[in-house]
Amino acid sequence: MVLVVVILFWGLGPPVAKLITAPAVISTLYRFWISVPILFGLAAALGVRPRLSTIRRAAVPGAAFGINLVFVFLTINAAAVAVLAVVTALQPALILLVAGRFMGERPQLWHVLWTLVGIGGTAVVVLGAGADFEVSGIGLIYAVAAMVTFTLYFLGTRRVRHADPDLHPVEWMAGIALAASLTVTPWALATSSAADYRAVDGLDWVWLAFMILITGVAGHVLMAWTHHYIEASRSSLYLLSMNVVAIAAAWVIHDEPLAPLQFLGGVVVFASVAAVISRPALSAGEAVPKPVSEPDVAGRPTPA
Repeated sequence: MVLVVVILFWGLGPPVAKLITAPAVISTLYRFWISVPILFGLAAALGVRPRLSTIRRAAVPGAAFGINLVFVFLTINAAAVAVLAVVTALQPALILLVAGRFMGERPQLWHVLWTLVGIGGTAVVVLGAGADFEVSGIGLIYAVAAMVTFTLYFLGTRRVRHADPDLHPVEWMAGIALAASLTVTPWALATSSAADYRAVDGLDWVWLAFMILITGVAGHVLMAWTHHYIEASRSSLYLLSMNVVAIAAAWVIHDEPLAPLQFLGGVVVFASVAAVISRPALSAGEAVPKPVSEPDVAGRPTPA
């Protein structure tokens, strides 16, 4: 249930972010620096004090997350939301490649096959618009950069939360937000003018508030909590569903195309997620379970 909420919150993120008219790096800068006091204040209210050791561990995944969000804004400013969705759909495959070595996870063939089916379904969703599909070379480059940096953040968070189950997700995300803010700040200082900082105005603040409180604080804290319970190779596939949410929301908000073929692709995505949910992954070193044999009339097991 928690992951369903995350899917909805994160799926709404790109279409809402596309409403913000300010430069990408400035929008990201404000989003993270406003998140920092909110998360540290929430941690204090919960009786959790972010430790220096947590902030140090959050440095690399937090930096990756900060860079990721800049590229997310750049992508949706240069192309349709669907472009970001189709490239993001490759993330489960990337995670499957490194899950065993980096995360100690052993996805079964069942998970690999259904991940590929889910990626195919997502491709149908995002490419089903045909000639109306808005794409550019620079948009694709931005989207790939967003996918790779988000994968680094995603795997880093999963690894820390799995290794340290007592680490509070709010404490972790406070460290992540601080690291992301410190990473984006020099980028903004080097590339932005005074007018860029004043470009966030009017309704931009409403959309930023949504990005900060709903997609950001609520969505990422809930996902950090979920990481302790669900393998990265499985949760990344579940999150394919957010691409369906994003494209449906972009249809409503931005009048981006939504064809019947895209609806069929969405059904395939959700079917893939359901198939993966039905079978747990194996931990590293765990043997594939053998079929249970039935006892004969004498009580002795018969071959399976």
